Amino acid sequence: MKIRTIRGRIVWAIVLVGCIPLLIGLLLAYMSGMRSLRDVIGGNLQAVAVQAADRVTMLVQNEVQAVRLLGSTPLRVRQPVEAANRSYPMQQDQVRSVIDERTRMWQEGGEGSAHGMDAELSRFLLETKIRGGDKVIGLLIADQHGALVAASSDPDRVYFGDESWWKAIAVGSGDQVYVSGLIPAQEGSFRTPEETIDIAVPILDERQRVVIGAVKASYRFDTLFAMVKQIRIGQTGHAMLFDAAGNPLVCPILPRQAHRIPSQLMAMIVSSEPGWAIAAEDGHGTSDTVVGYAPVSQVRLPENPWHVFVRQQPAESYAPIHDQLRNLALIGLVMLGLLWGLGRHVAARIARPIQILQTGVEAISQGTYDRPLQIRTGDEFEELAAAVHRMAERLQASRAELEGLNEALARRVEEKTREITRHMRSLELAERLATLGKVASGIAHEINNPLGIILNRLECMEADASGSLLPGEVRRDLLAVRAQAERILRVTRSILTFSRGTVTTLKPVDINGVVRSCVGIASERVSALSVGLESITASSLPLVMGDRDRLETVILNLINNGIDAVSPLGANGLVSVRTRLAQVDGRAGVQIIVSDNGPGISNEIIDRVFDPFFSTKPAGQGTGLGLFLTYGIVSDHRGSIEVKNLSTGAIFSVLLPAVGCSSEGEEERVWVSLEKSSSSTTKEKPSKTAEEF
Repeated sequence: MKIRTIRGRIVWAIVLVGCIPLLIGLLLAYMSGMRSLRDVIGGNLQAVAVQAADRVTMLVQNEVQAVRLLGSTPLRVRQPVEAANRSYPMQQDQVRSVIDERTRMWQEGGEGSAHGMDAELSRFLLETKIRGGDKVIGLLIADQHGALVAASSDPDRVYFGDESWWKAIAVGSGDQVYVSGLIPAQEGSFRTPEETIDIAVPILDERQRVVIGAVKASYRFDTLFAMVKQIRIGQTGHAMLFDAAGNPLVCPILPRQAHRIPSQLMAMIVSSEPGWAIAAEDGHGTSDTVVGYAPVSQVRLPENPWHVFVRQQPAESYAPIHDQLRNLALIGLVMLGLLWGLGRHVAARIARPIQILQTGVEAISQGTYDRPLQIRTGDEFEELAAAVHRMAERLQASRAELEGLNEALARRVEEKTREITRHMRSLELAERLATLGKVASGIAHEINNPLGIILNRLECMEADASGSLLPGEVRRDLLAVRAQAERILRVTRSILTFSRGTVTTLKPVDINGVVRSCVGIASERVSALSVGLESITASSLPLVMGDRDRLETVILNLINNGIDAVSPLGANGLVSVRTRLAQVDGRAGVQIIVSDNGPGISNEIIDRVFDPFFSTKPAGQGTGLGLFLTYGIVSDHRGSIEVKNLSTGAIFSVLLPAVGCSSEGEEERVWVSLEKSSSSTTKEKPSKTAEEF
């Protein structure tokens, strides 16, 4: 649909007006929906992180409870521990000596290395370890002094009183629990090649008040927390376990050494409160990732508390957002289609009366209006149709009156035309005589110069002849030559006398006629040179005030210069003369354009072409006065002349003020004379608009 029609504009206006609030609404819905979706996604990941932290806490607490149950067994555990405590002397300094002796024997090895260990209790601990499965590395029981009582397998020492887990158990009141962090390989009590975690609980007396010993269980870290690796969020999400130092403890995707956790992300992960955020870098090679985190706060680690970190691939996390975008785009397209259909319907109803009015007005302008406009809308359109009908009736009446006046005016114009024609004929004759006088004056001036030299030489020859004996025949020839030269002098003087008495008269001139006349004069020359000459004249040009003969001189000079420029090109040379309407100082005028496809004018001399006696032609082929006289004639006619180089050739433009302005939009008539080889042809071709100068 074209926007230039009123119907198209109405459609586009409705679409644009509807699209603005639609776009604003979609944008607000997008922003609100994106914020809500991100909150939901982040909240879900935070909830998963909290659940994972609770599961880690529950897992540790279950193991703590199992160790507590083991330490509270009265016959199997408590009695052997009490017996071990009773075996020490009463004096404290002697107790230390006993422990040192046991340590020495342990280090020396041999049969005495197992001295002091309860064999029955050790077997019980081994059975308990086996029942615990692969996750248990070893179990050991220490007495109230921190010395080894029994173990499921050989530990690395027999005295644990200086270790942190024993100190944490010994100083408490009986309800304390010790849970260690990640213990590297070969550094636990049982020197296992795997990473471990220790859980220690106190062994209380019968009244459950006094700590009489401690039970410590060592677990394989990866086996114990395998449940963290099993946590999945969608297809690509997983959970991880970190310590407060930012070290990854459990990750199902990458090895610990492959993680590169940015400091900003690490600062969020080790927060004391659960939450979620958008991570610029999530440590797994993806960016702009929604992550959730939560502390494992109920497991009281002595240092480096644990934190759960949950992430998901951005493509899966933002899948609902992408779906929302597609839905919004689909809604926008549907609404745009509805707006377009509504706009076409409304525009058709609004534009139909306007189209009827347009048809009626065109009929009035062409004189074919014969009936009222059928518009029944009950609004301003119907009132406008009635007003147009009244206007048409008045125009018809005025047209009949004008036709009568035109007939009378035509008769008067015809009479005046005949009278003016008679005057024009007399003026044309006078103008031709004046032009002839000017041409003759120029010829006389050109003849007088060599004629004066001839007469001067004749006088010298006659003077020489008077003092010498020349044949009579020679004397008679000199007299004859002198008589004829004097006769020529008298003729030129009469011509000059005639031309000086001639006064130039400016009259309305048809430039197209002048151009055709000049082209006709130049046709013989272009025929001889086998170059082309074309004339393109605009129809209904206004007349200009001027001297036809002098204007012919101007146009002929320009045409001849163009012919000289293209003559080396032969049949490929072309000189073009065009006329058209123009503006001269804000008023109507006529423009004459003479162009050629020759070599053009050098930029160094283009500003001097109108100077007197300046010529680019070889010596003896030009006087340098043609363009100078042309410039003067144009100036006398209150016009202007300009020259300019084109891509090929040069173009001269003459602007002359018009007597009156002709109507615009009329077609141009083209009169062309092309001279090729030795023949000259004249033909008409379709009108066209000359390019701007």
